[in-house]
Amino acid sequence: MPGTINKTDGGYRGTWGGRTVAKHTSKSRAESQQRLLRAIEHGWRPTGKKKRDRLASALRRKKK
Repeated sequence: MPGTINKTDGGYRGTWGGRTVAKHTSKSRAESQQRLLRAIEHGWRPTGKKKRDRLASALRRKKK
């Protein structure tokens, strides 16, 4: 889905697929949210873990 960022009087507004997802925010925050929504659309899952941590734990399990 396409996302857009529009400048308004109170800051910036972000939309995603026709829905407003952010109002009165800064440009950098609106751009960050667009990147997040695009990543989720492409299969990224927010697990809270870093990729490096998962890789290191997998290598430790493999050695044993």
